[in-house]
Amino acid sequence: MNTVKEKPRLQNVLLAVLAAFTVVGQLLRTMLGMLAEAAETESDDAVSSAVRGGALNYRTGKLDDGTDATGWYEKD
Repeated sequence: MNTVKEKPRLQNVLLAVLAAFTVVGQLLRTMLGMLAEAAETESDDAVSSAVRGGALNYRTGKLDDGTDATGWYEKD
């Protein structure tokens, strides 16, 4: 037995639930975006050395031609 007053009340409850889900979804989306933004990847060194040419010298932290006698070119 739906009365006239029950329909708007049900609609208001459903709209409130939808609004709550929307707010929680936006919050999660923002938090995941911030985490993804702060993520560091190690593949950047390999890509940048391949594009520019040269090997990453871990002693100096720079790209060079790989002939540094005291440098090392592989991660520990």
